[in-house]
Amino acid sequence: MSISLCIITKNEEKRLENCLNNVKNIADEIIIADTGSEDRTKEIAKKFTDKVYDFEWKDDFSEARNFSIKKATKEWILVLDPDETISNKDLMKIKKLTKEDKEIMGYSFIQRTYSNTRGKLKWNYSKNDFYNESKPFLGWTYKGITRLFRNDKRIRFIYPIHETVIESIKNINGKIKQTNMPIHHFEILKGKNFIDKKSKYYIKLLKNKTKLYPKAKFYFELVLELKNLNKHKEAKKYFNKSIELNPYYKKLT
Repeated sequence: MSISLCIITKNEEKRLENCLNNVKNIADEIIIADTGSEDRTKEIAKKFTDKVYDFEWKDDFSEARNFSIKKATKEWILVLDPDETISNKDLMKIKKLTKEDKEIMGYSFIQRTYSNTRGKLKWNYSKNDFYNESKPFLGWTYKGITRLFRNDKRIRFIYPIHETVIESIKNINGKIKQTNMPIHHFEILKGKNFIDKKSKYYIKLLKNKTKLYPKAKFYFELVLELKNLNKHKEAKKYFNKSIELNPYYKKLT
């Protein structure tokens, strides 16, 4: 089955080429939605594809993602960020997934976000890991993400931040199968200043998200970003809100 690779970018000249070189052999089509780059990002993208589009950023990751996947013409869609890669040992497995089961609408991967500071939640050390990508780092935090799915107009991302296609797949009674394959996320290479700036921006988006969707999970997402910036007093306020809505989150402290 054919695959469209869809990526949204902004000022990713240092990372995009590595990402595209990594997955180009399994992508039958590459689509780049650029949200306002001021560096060589689009120039680099055009080395790999003529499907490079400008998209006006609107503080909404889902809008940008959905713009990119609407351009896709192949049977399956693979979504990556420019600072992510997939191990060579797993690339051909992805091709095989698209041929396995006609009832499967999407596949979930494990996103590993590498770090040299031990995470408090869902943390693994790199020692004895068999993926070379982890070797330069102390370890990684991880979460499940659905990044490979059928090209179906009913499948779309939702939420302005920490966007997902899971709900749209479930709404059509589609099946999502979990894999044990990691997507390697190298945000750490962008440096602490970038990560702190990103956290501040994410806090803004998450506060808006909790107003639109006042769910325990989303309050807890906000808690984690606030803790990243050592804003513990404010984090406690939103943590109390999350456990008020769902006591489960008390276990995650």
